[in-house]
Amino acid sequence: MNKIKGININWLLVSMALIFTAAPPVFAKTVTGIINMDFDLSAQPAAKEVRLWIPYPVSSQYQDISAIRIKGDFAQSGVYTDKKYQTPILYAQWPAGVGKRRLSFSFKVVRQEVSRRDFPKKEAAWNPADYAMWLAPSSLGPINGPVKSLADSIVKGKTTVLARARAVYDWICDNMYRNPKTIGCGMGKVCALLKSRGGKCTDIHSVFVALCRAAGVPAREIFGIRIGKKSGQDITKWQHCWAEFYLPGYGWVPVDPADVRKLMLKKKLRLADPETARLRRYFWGGWDAYRVKLALGRDLILNPPQKGAPLNTFGYPYAEVGGKPLDFYNPAAFKYHITSYKVGAAGYALISTAGLKGIIDRGDDTLVFDARSPEEYQEVHVKGALNLPVNNFARYRHLLPADRSRPLVFYCNGVKCGKSSKEAEKVLALGYEKVMVYKEGIPVWEERGMPIYKGPNYEKRIKTAKISPAALDKLIRGAAGNFTIVDVRDPDEFAAGHIPDAINIPLASFAAKSAVLDKGKKIIVYCNSGGRSYDAYRKLMKLGYKNINQAIFADWKAAGLPVE
Repeated sequence: MNKIKGININWLLVSMALIFTAAPPVFAKTVTGIINMDFDLSAQPAAKEVRLWIPYPVSSQYQDISAIRIKGDFAQSGVYTDKKYQTPILYAQWPAGVGKRRLSFSFKVVRQEVSRRDFPKKEAAWNPADYAMWLAPSSLGPINGPVKSLADSIVKGKTTVLARARAVYDWICDNMYRNPKTIGCGMGKVCALLKSRGGKCTDIHSVFVALCRAAGVPAREIFGIRIGKKSGQDITKWQHCWAEFYLPGYGWVPVDPADVRKLMLKKKLRLADPETARLRRYFWGGWDAYRVKLALGRDLILNPPQKGAPLNTFGYPYAEVGGKPLDFYNPAAFKYHITSYKVGAAGYALISTAGLKGIIDRGDDTLVFDARSPEEYQEVHVKGALNLPVNNFARYRHLLPADRSRPLVFYCNGVKCGKSSKEAEKVLALGYEKVMVYKEGIPVWEERGMPIYKGPNYEKRIKTAKISPAALDKLIRGAAGNFTIVDVRDPDEFAAGHIPDAINIPLASFAAKSAVLDKGKKIIVYCNSGGRSYDAYRKLMKLGYKNINQAIFADWKAAGLPVE
């Protein structure tokens, strides 16, 4: 036995290993996002009535919903709840005979990470009749027959609600698995799943809930959607289901064994791996913050009632055309799109070029503002954008909408231009809640061929500051280091030979990659004969660079100077 001054070293090593493997996965404590849902049912037959029901998020213990905005050409709409579960529903209706049927629904969410593991040592007395709704079977989740037999075997010898729930949770983690081929989140057909054992989140949690209820533990599924960890993510197919059980004298306890199995699949983990153990500990009594709760209940009769059968679950939007349901698992045919924008510490979200293009293409309710000067705006701007110069904000402030829940996007001259960020901060201080910044700005927008307005001075030639081969060679030999030489030709041309110490940023992506250039240094751009370096020079001017020179590679070689 290994000992140091009476200490059992083997025991110490095991104890330290337990301490270090007990650390939970790292998730953000709070996540703030802007969710945009866009529906366009105009392609459905004009001669038929169209009805749409959307899960409607509300504030609760773990999430705060604000800045709700609903806009569309519907004939009527309203927010209702179903009669059994009080699940909120946004309803809209278009009568037969209309051509356009569009609806835009957006909101801001602040979601909390949940951790509930400080369980009481002794369970309080309780009356199961008070939780009859959460102990009853559903159409696809029976609690008798094989389900009851399996539940009894799982919880055998367990005398408390907590112990029985934990036994079911452990059985789920040990015996079920994520099947990525499952459509959507799965149907939750419990009896079939007890045979196949594979499915997605609704499948796995339907089994958890059915086994808990069969064992006398109140439990329920929660249906929602994940918040993107990056800004501007397409979350149209990111629906998620999680679960919770009721512990007498304590309240509802969060669990998510489906995410245990999902992360095991993603990370290629085995049940015996330490990381699996950490995941199981985390999702027993815990949820990460990247989720929005939308609905509760199974076998729902919506409000107003749908003509189709009761809904198995209500995590997806539901629509009927002429009384017949659309396939909500196929958003391309149904025609809906959901986007998540992650809000940073500054209070605004970032949006990509593709994200802004999507907003413009969908023609949604978002307003786009150019934060640059009127002169820059008149030369070129994003098509459809309004000019709100940050340096003359008070004068143009009337352009802002009266509705502070309306989504706003601000841009300027690229990643090193601070005007859009400053303007975003100004409108946030005025109480606007859904604010986004397009950091790449007009240079990248223009570079990628996006829709622009061209003013009368757009094609006007500029005069570039030339640097001769001899002066450039002297600059290089001086080794002052306060300059950067940029070859704007294609990578194969650069590889075939270039000016010593030059870096390669091809013109086609010059604005997008220009962030590596220091504005405090002299920037020398060159190409073979001057055409591409002229365009790069002009882009640098628009990006706010002041100390720029243009060189010609053909002149450099003609002067007999070295080529790498």
